[in-house]
Amino acid sequence: MKKSLFITLIAAGLLLVTGVGLVVYGNSRIPEPRFHGKLKDLLPPPPPGWTMTEKPIADTPEMQKAVGELLNYDDGVFVDYSDGTNRLSVYIAYWKPGKMSHRLVAGHTPDVCWVGNGWKKEESGTVTGLTVNGKSLPPAEGRIFSTQGHKEYVWFWHIVGSEAKSYATGKQPPWYAIITDLVERGINQREEQFFIRLSAGTPINGLVLEPIMSLIQPKLSLAFGE
Repeated sequence: MKKSLFITLIAAGLLLVTGVGLVVYGNSRIPEPRFHGKLKDLLPPPPPGWTMTEKPIADTPEMQKAVGELLNYDDGVFVDYSDGTNRLSVYIAYWKPGKMSHRLVAGHTPDVCWVGNGWKKEESGTVTGLTVNGKSLPPAEGRIFSTQGHKEYVWFWHIVGSEAKSYATGKQPPWYAIITDLVERGINQREEQFFIRLSAGTPINGLVLEPIMSLIQPKLSLAFGE
């Protein structure tokens, strides 16, 4: 009986703290955006011997899985770079401050949407040591997915403000994320957001993609506030 009462009190306390946090959050000031312009500005022209083809956002696994939901992004772009043999796909979505809960955005990573569209996650890890002009970039989430005998190598970032956000669950954010976010980030949880995903049929840090990756990384650093 005492144990049950204790658990009930703890749950009530957490709900109260969460409720107060949500009220304060709802009345907090929305910060000014850092990013101005179009996402296409983050995409370099293709290097010699390469082409760039823009594709419909609806063709991305993220959007295919989001049918019936409203991701409500302010800008989005999806392109393929190709040298005729090798391909690098780039998908970027952007939300202005206050536009979308970062927990909802985090529910549409490849871990969720690609798997939901029939891909199998073969490997999972973190890509570190990425630099641009001597400055470190936030670690990327690295994945290898497969379907029907084809492997796709994927890097992605969910940028909230100027920091990479990951719940490290490999799936939807946990139920308690609203509480941990309040503790970690305070009431200011209305920052602008980017979701950036690179994917290719060969390792992204391999030599065959170096001509385009050497151009893309400096451009993407603008999304990280570098």
